[in-house]
Amino acid sequence: MIILFIVIGFVVYSVFLTQSNVSEVTISKNFGTITTSLGSPFLGSSQAPITIIEFGNYQCIDCKKWFQETRPTIITNYVNQGKVNMIFIDAQLTKNIPLASFASYCANEQEKYWNFHDMLFQNPIDSEINNQLLTQYAIELGMNIDSFEKCLDSKKYEKKVKYSTYEAKKNGINRLPTFIIIDSNGNYEKISNIQSFSVFEEKINSLQK
Repeated sequence: MIILFIVIGFVVYSVFLTQSNVSEVTISKNFGTITTSLGSPFLGSSQAPITIIEFGNYQCIDCKKWFQETRPTIITNYVNQGKVNMIFIDAQLTKNIPLASFASYCANEQEKYWNFHDMLFQNPIDSEINNQLLTQYAIELGMNIDSFEKCLDSKKYEKKVKYSTYEAKKNGINRLPTFIIIDSNGNYEKISNIQSFSVFEEKINSLQK
């Protein structure tokens, strides 16, 4: 009888652990062959019902303008409220070497992706992007510089950015920035080029119905 109670208790405990971890599971959202696991980590709650997938790069003037003018209001009204999360997918549609993109993923190794991302867009876009400048940003963010420089020199994220660019083109992304707003059921809205907050608000609200 004692053994039976122990077995039952173990089963109940195991079920409890399993159920308690359900909330930690992130639902992957797909747009064509693009998934939310392709680009950056999530900004906001990974369990938010709606995701804004932004396709852009750090030398895109319109991407920077959207970052400055529209993004802050979306973060305040939706991301910080747990209603929406965001990811950034690098799409290098020009022949420029996406060194800043490589650096952002090196920063991610030290859990500084979004800090580094923001710093890249907060600084003049016409600055020459080189290892020295990117290392200076890493210093300002208090990162381990040896690890960051080794990562950057290795170009270990070159294939990741190339694949992201390939997938973006494959799915009809030919202008930056482009946004796919997608819910957990795969319903989506597409926005091309920089748009005002009201346009995003309308699209997000249509997916919340």
